[in-house]
Amino acid sequence: MARSRRYEFNKQTKREALQRSGKLCEAEGSVYGLQAGQRCNAPLDSGVEFDHYPAPATDKGSDTLENCVAACKTCHGFKTRTYDTPMQAKGKRVSDKHQGISRPKYKWFSQRLGKGNQQRSATRPIQKWSLLP
Repeated sequence: MARSRRYEFNKQTKREALQRSGKLCEAEGSVYGLQAGQRCNAPLDSGVEFDHYPAPATDKGSDTLENCVAACKTCHGFKTRTYDTPMQAKGKRVSDKHQGISRPKYKWFSQRLGKGNQQRSATRPIQKWSLLP
C-alpha cells in the first residue's frame, strides 16, 4: 500500500507562523490537552514544532499559514499521541475493511513454558553449599 503524501510547510510559512505567534506556543483547546479555549503560551525558546491543525498533513492544501500552528514540544507531542496517531490507525482500519482485508481468523499461540528454577527471594535463606555439585 502506498503511503499518503504529506504536505510540508515551506520556510516562509514557518517564519510567518513563528512571527504571528510572538514566539509563544499557539496550541489551544482540548486536542492539545488544554481546557477548551485555553492557550498554552509557553515560550518557544527551547524548540518549536510546526503542526498541521485543523486539517491533517495528508490533506491537499494543508500547507498554508492558516493551518500552521507554532507549538511547543509538549503540546505537539500530546496531540500526536492522543489525536493524530489514533486517527491514522482508524483510517487504515476503515481502508482495509473497504478493500476486504481482515485479520487472520486463527491465532497462533506460543508454547507456554514451565516455571523452571525458582528465583531465590529475600524471604528464603540461601544455603551456603547448595550451589556446589
